[in-house]
Amino acid sequence: MPISTFELFTFTNKYFRLNSNRKVKKVKLNKPIKTQYENASKQDKKTVLVEQNNKNNNKNTVIPLNGPRLSKRALEIQNEEFLLSKGIIIVRNNKYHPETNPNGIINLGTAENKLNNVEMLSKINDPKISAVTAEQLLYGPNPGSDRLREEIAKLLNRYLHPKIPFTMKNICVGNGCGPLLNICGEVLFDAGDAFLVPGPFYGGFEADIKYGARVYSIPVQHEEGDCLKVSEESLEEALRNANRPVKGIIIANPNNPFGRCYSAEQLLLFCNFAKSHGLFVICDEIYGLSTWKDIVSENIEEGKSIEDYECHCDRCQHFKDAKRIENNIDGESHKFTSIFSLDLPDPENTHGLWGFSKDFCLNGLRIGVTISYSETIMAAIQKICFLTCIPTNIDNILVNILSDEEWTDNFILNNNRKLYKSYSHLTNSLNAHGIPYVKGDSGFFIYIDLHQAKLDEYDLWMKLLEGGIYISPSQAFFSKDSYSERNWFRICFAVEQKELDLSLERLYKVLETIKRNIIIYCVI
Repeated sequence: MPISTFELFTFTNKYFRLNSNRKVKKVKLNKPIKTQYENASKQDKKTVLVEQNNKNNNKNTVIPLNGPRLSKRALEIQNEEFLLSKGIIIVRNNKYHPETNPNGIINLGTAENKLNNVEMLSKINDPKISAVTAEQLLYGPNPGSDRLREEIAKLLNRYLHPKIPFTMKNICVGNGCGPLLNICGEVLFDAGDAFLVPGPFYGGFEADIKYGARVYSIPVQHEEGDCLKVSEESLEEALRNANRPVKGIIIANPNNPFGRCYSAEQLLLFCNFAKSHGLFVICDEIYGLSTWKDIVSENIEEGKSIEDYECHCDRCQHFKDAKRIENNIDGESHKFTSIFSLDLPDPENTHGLWGFSKDFCLNGLRIGVTISYSETIMAAIQKICFLTCIPTNIDNILVNILSDEEWTDNFILNNNRKLYKSYSHLTNSLNAHGIPYVKGDSGFFIYIDLHQAKLDEYDLWMKLLEGGIYISPSQAFFSKDSYSERNWFRICFAVEQKELDLSLERLYKVLETIKRNIIIYCVI
């Protein structure tokens, strides 16, 4: 029975209980307070109760007499600024649409793939795929149906090539990788613990595991000259200087925001360091099937070359002789290696995340996957995964899609060919306009260098939004507060070419306006 007001309580000699005799937390009243309570009016009795309760409680938790009542956790979260959310809110209030709002803000800051909407909608809307049965009106298994977990295991075995093949026992399905990372936080960490993470890192990690599980990030700086090289010395230093207990390492491979892959050697360095220091590793491989450079290179059709899969539109032909401006953090490019394909030093403490949002262009359906070889860890995850269940009809749709392996493999291949073409279109344009970037090979985005604007990063971000384009600033990825690390932006390219071109026109216009204003200011 819900408790709505203090009138539901009746006073006894020493305690308050519900009229229904349900026990509630005992509130001891000393003699003066008891007298004060008995002599008070109905409204004042509430005040007496609350004040006494506050004295009995932890000093850090105070119940206000009036207004909304938030937990300490919620108050802390409200005081934290999450730049990715801030940008998205601004965009949603003025969202671009080619017909209804052509001057709205184009979103190239959120990692969504819009290149395959026709193909995926055609598949999902097929009645054979999405028809709802009576069975799906009932509750389904919390970690996903056995059939779905079996199909996911088969898919990931084909593409990730794990050293120890996955079975359904290694898979737990939930409503997105964000909630599942929070579940990992609840299972693997205690509140107040921390994890090491190579920086800059995907900003969502911060919210996903901090807001619920109250686990904190400790960035580890990459080596000079290579954005994806992290030394053992840097990991040691971060661990040594940590002001919280460090329990693990979290990495994204392919990396976000750089859009490229770690080497097998670097992955093993993380794993060996973790084992030697009693840590676990969580590897987010959500872009593991969008490694377009590898997948396209390995599936060149007869009579064609890799260049045939690049963009050859009139605009790209016009830009083809433009040279790329080098940057000082490119480092070496590496083929994608799933962490599970390695000879892991500690398999039971190496866990993974994957999902359908990126590789299957299904962000809105919210389906993530946790991977673990540990029966103990998986049992703990499944104990609380009732909080992250996916709908039974979505479970059924995914089973029907994945069980059609020919369609699934063709979809993945064609998606990667489209991503490769869109990447080449974007980089041809950036080359022609003198904008440096980190070479990509995976995912939907690259990291571009906008130091040429000579503005504070946040101010530049606001001007870009005013100019009608949203891309994500380095601060959203918790970059180091230094000249060299700031004024980089992540730009997504998995959109139709017309929208991408309009976005780039707006980007160049903002930069040109800033440059012109600087010249005018200097002349004056």
